[in-house]
Amino acid sequence: MWGICCRTMVGRAKPCGLMKLRHLVKPVSVTRVSGRYLTHQKGLPTLPVPPLQQTCERYISALEPIMELDELKHTKELVDEFQKAGGLGERLQKGLEKRAQNTENWLSQWWVQIAYLDYRLPVVVHSSPGLVLPRMNFRDKQGQIRFAAKLIAGVLDFKTMIDNETLPVEFMGAKPLCMNQYYKVLSSCRIPGLKSDSVVNHAKGSRPPTHITVVHNHQFFVLEVYNSDGTPLTADQFCVQLERICSSSSQTNMEPVGILTTQHRDSWGKAYVNLNKGEITLLLEPVFRFDKKGHLIMTSVVNQSIEDYNSHSSDGQPLRKTPSKHSFLLFNFPLSYQVI
Repeated sequence: MWGICCRTMVGRAKPCGLMKLRHLVKPVSVTRVSGRYLTHQKGLPTLPVPPLQQTCERYISALEPIMELDELKHTKELVDEFQKAGGLGERLQKGLEKRAQNTENWLSQWWVQIAYLDYRLPVVVHSSPGLVLPRMNFRDKQGQIRFAAKLIAGVLDFKTMIDNETLPVEFMGAKPLCMNQYYKVLSSCRIPGLKSDSVVNHAKGSRPPTHITVVHNHQFFVLEVYNSDGTPLTADQFCVQLERICSSSSQTNMEPVGILTTQHRDSWGKAYVNLNKGEITLLLEPVFRFDKKGHLIMTSVVNQSIEDYNSHSSDGQPLRKTPSKHSFLLFNFPLSYQVI
């Protein structure tokens, strides 16, 4: 999943005011290669189920450095009993092998559910990894806007490769790797729950998202990123939009409540339910945010039902603004950019 961070940032960035920065990603092809992704995935081997004896041996090896001798001896006795012919271990092994016959990866669904969605500690630090990119020393607001515009354009270039199924296949040595996560990295969000979270992806829906959410001074704007003919806006067009957003959101007294998303997941889940009881419709969308120190952060937002702001860009693209004083900056999006 995190390979996108490396692929979208080509070369070290240089300090900039108005900086000349090439597109961060170039599509391999603008022509859709229908079925390429599915064909590649079907050609991959399924995840094998290791033999029961091997699993037990590795389990004991993992325990040896951390257990006292008497505890280890008792554990070995239990493991020997577990893997006896006709015992519990053998029955469970057959269950795993049967599951593996009917799935591409018998472990992945359990892993995502138990290791991530059921995990209730705050996602910040505990389960959301980060990648540090080179610091950007912006001389002025225009340089910051220009870089943000090129970053947005670069992500859209990357999305073009995903949509057209032209994303280059990655290899480990001579063996191709699974590319499934790349096709879920955009238009996805994690929704908090009371006991377990859930993940939704809107990319394959009947109306895939065609916008991003831009946040400035805790004020949220929905910005359409495609023209009427389906082509993405250019970096220059994004510059115009971002400049207008900044000039339309100079207030700094908006009330952020995004700290809720850094809490224990059960606490945030309860708050999310309570927020949904009000007369607002909560939306989770991708977002680019400028903070007070000039950092550009891509995460996700939950914001109130969005109304038209009666404002349009120079090329006719609608620009909408949230009417609320409350803003929600979330740490629930599976992909996050922070450019310092």
